[in-house]
Amino acid sequence: MRATAFRYRPPVSPVAAATLEIGKVAISVRLSFDGALYACRKPAGVVERMEAEALDLLSKGLFVSGIDTPVATVTGAAGHRFIQESEVFQPPDSRLYRGLCGVGASRNGLTLTGMIGYRLEVRAGWATRAGDCGPPATAAEWAELFGGQLASIGGVVLRRSSLLSLGTPP
Repeated sequence: MRATAFRYRPPVSPVAAATLEIGKVAISVRLSFDGALYACRKPAGVVERMEAEALDLLSKGLFVSGIDTPVATVTGAAGHRFIQESEVFQPPDSRLYRGLCGVGASRNGLTLTGMIGYRLEVRAGWATRAGDCGPPATAAEWAELFGGQLASIGGVVLRRSSLLSLGTPP
């Protein structure tokens, strides 16, 4: 049986995301990957179609919890292993988590393996019904203003997205 092997590079833009509002707070969660994976498809096929299948496999069942903490937990239905390496506050509205993701997943004859970087961005801001509240100036103020709402979220299911032109969350 013939096979097609290639290096799969996920899109630079976020591959999965979620947005929600809790009270007067609007929250946006975005996940993107950086790097390349080894991909193999048996039987052989068209690389462009396999890239779409690879993106489906990579973004399937992504779940994020602990977005109110310095160590957010990311899991995936395909068994990806996420290892957080850093967390920083990016004024005025974001907490950014970075790390590595080990991938060893197969579905319908397509196998993805390797290690890629990941970037998880959690943005919190005032929803339109919050009025004229200004943005927080520091990480401590961000946590004070939005921490309660973020803590009330047990977890967020991310959906595969076409976020190629997603702007600032509401």
